Amino acid sequence: MISQKNSFFTKHRCITFIANIVFLSLTQTATATNKSINMPSAPTPTSTPAACKSLDDWNEPTLARHIFGNTWYVGTCGISVVLIATPQGHVLIDSAPEKASAAVRQNIQSLGVELSHIKTILLTHEHHDHMGGMASMQKATGAQVLSRSNVIDVLKSGKNDRRDPQFKELGGFAPIANVHAFDDSSTIKIGATQIQHIPMAGHAPGGSGWTWQECEKSVCKNLVFADSLGSISDDTYLYSAPDSLANALKESSERLAKTPCDILITGHGTASDLLSRLDGEKPLMDENACVNYAKVGALRLQDRLKKEAEK
Repeated sequence: MISQKNSFFTKHRCITFIANIVFLSLTQTATATNKSINMPSAPTPTSTPAACKSLDDWNEPTLARHIFGNTWYVGTCGISVVLIATPQGHVLIDSAPEKASAAVRQNIQSLGVELSHIKTILLTHEHHDHMGGMASMQKATGAQVLSRSNVIDVLKSGKNDRRDPQFKELGGFAPIANVHAFDDSSTIKIGATQIQHIPMAGHAPGGSGWTWQECEKSVCKNLVFADSLGSISDDTYLYSAPDSLANALKESSERLAKTPCDILITGHGTASDLLSRLDGEKPLMDENACVNYAKVGALRLQDRLKKEAEK
């Protein structure tokens, strides 16, 4: 079920939802048929993640890692994929490239999770390095894909368009079926789990961040899977053009900086030292992480616009 919400999670989740009838029946069906779904258990002590040869390699496999509460990292060395476990069906955010699909599915299954128990797939943005494997993941799970309405046609066709700053450099991806649109800033509600959408266009037209709360005993934390804030483009796109995504990117940085954020997750882990933090080499939690990440994105956009003006 999807409901519209104007503010982010409070500590006690005192949130009023407006039901979206499009997904009401889907959620009720998931609740009725998946009561026996088990939450993933922690990996055994022998499941020590092997060192990655390259943290920039999109396809290099690495073992699954526990993030916090019922949230797990199931991506590759270079690309983040997140599993949120709920008794009513699990949620996957992104899928990594198609070449990494088998490794991501293996990570999910290594946690004791059946692929068919994944009921919902979300995405950060419509670039093949983050969701190139989404069609095969959907086929393996039978899950529905939820997307911002402005890129529904892109997902269904498997082809990016000229709105995207990187259009000329992007590889296509397998078309995705069973895609449903949601309103920007909506909340995806599955049982008691509430996943808030953060509009984050700029790096791509359909850019999306996601935030939700996880608890371990009496300790609750706000997790944020932030989309990229990189002002990267092909050789013809100008962020200084009147119809560019520059304003959207600026607003995305501002919006993210205002989001309650204890644990930051980024699509490319190197942008937040994610694997080092998950492996205990650096602190996992930092309530200023989203603010700092947003500042870096805003400064890079300013630098990009300055360079375009100089030319």
